[in-house]
Amino acid sequence: MSISHLRLIVDSNVLIDLHLGNVVKEFFSLPYDFFSPDVIIDEVGKPDSEELLSLGLQSYILSRESVKEVLSLAERHRKIAINDLFAFVVAKNTSSTLLTGDADLRKLAEKNNVTVHGTLWVLGEMLRIGILKRCESARALRLMLKNGSRLPVAECEKRLRDWER
Repeated sequence: MSISHLRLIVDSNVLIDLHLGNVVKEFFSLPYDFFSPDVIIDEVGKPDSEELLSLGLQSYILSRESVKEVLSLAERHRKIAINDLFAFVVAKNTSSTLLTGDADLRKLAEKNNVTVHGTLWVLGEMLRIGILKRCESARALRLMLKNGSRLPVAECEKRLRDWER
């Protein structure tokens, strides 16, 4: 798959993390296609839905069958928010990459062979591609942590050591 055709299904917690780190616009500079289920776009308060759509996020509306699949999963996976399950079903049914910070959703994705990444991967991609410099990635991560993002502490410390040297 060509890098420019990687389809990312973005969950709300990743969008919120990027907002907290002040790197939403940079995120949409990545050479990927960005989608979120319409219910997720509607739930995110900041950045607002109009801004997200203007930056390149595309709304995905699930079919009736896919909604039934979400509801069935919700009965078996009560720890996972229903909107998160919408993102999972879209990623699974479209063979896309799921971006989430939810540990239970990540486990479900991995169990179903759905490629899954989180906010730290996104920061790494922006650094790798040259959208952010090391110090900018570190600053964004520090802002996320300061503003309440729930990212894995050990991995954050490792990235900060690397990016701030």
